[in-house]
Amino acid sequence: MARKREAAALARLRLDAGLHAIGATGLVAAAGVVVAARAGDALGPAYPLKAVAWLAFALAIAGPALAQHLPQARVGPANRVTLLRAGLVALVAATIGEPLMAVDHGAAAGPVAWMLFLTAAICLALDGVDGWIARRRGVASPFGARFDMELDALFVAVLSWAALDAGRAGPWVLAAGALRYLWVAAAWAWPPLKAPLPPSNRRRAACAFGVAALVGALNPISATAGTVSAAIAVAVLGWSFAVDLLAVIRLHRSRTPREETP
Repeated sequence: MARKREAAALARLRLDAGLHAIGATGLVAAAGVVVAARAGDALGPAYPLKAVAWLAFALAIAGPALAQHLPQARVGPANRVTLLRAGLVALVAATIGEPLMAVDHGAAAGPVAWMLFLTAAICLALDGVDGWIARRRGVASPFGARFDMELDALFVAVLSWAALDAGRAGPWVLAAGALRYLWVAAAWAWPPLKAPLPPSNRRRAACAFGVAALVGALNPISATAGTVSAAIAVAVLGWSFAVDLLAVIRLHRSRTPREETP
């Protein structure tokens, strides 16, 4: 009986999540069409489709963990905010490869440059709101935490790529976006990296600061300031990951039995 109730709840949750995904896709497509129309030649005709593809990619990353949202059978307000952030990340990501015009000329900067920066800034401002709502309303779930974490990682990767595409940094900036995925890949070779990390204010602060610095790298006013900001982001995020890696190594060594010498 309990299994039937759980299966029914999961079916309702999947239906609700599917409807939310369809709605978000429609909104992103519509926003992409409007932005592309207003940007004129600064954005190509494929921009709306690229935005939808990026949103689908973001949802596909978090989708397998949906069952962890049970016993809640609704997506809920916190995940709606995360879904909104996913749409904004998709709009930012879709600008990659598009012509960024006059990015160094202040008020004369191209519309794509300003749209890229402002959309990224709004997404940054919303970061943490979803978690606050989840805790406030008592609707936190492992799925919500996973959705938020994966979106944060994707946002960093997109910002890094956008900074490179906008000419604000060299290929080295991609290191910031690759750190999370390198960690996941390394965990397959070294299982201790799969263990959940303990909560850390240092990690949260470094992540927030690093993302803010990457957003700052996209500012349409000063290329020099953008380059410095990108370098700071790479340094801060790299330092934070290094601290976590060393902590995992030390913990693993402390738990590994040492061979006794005769």
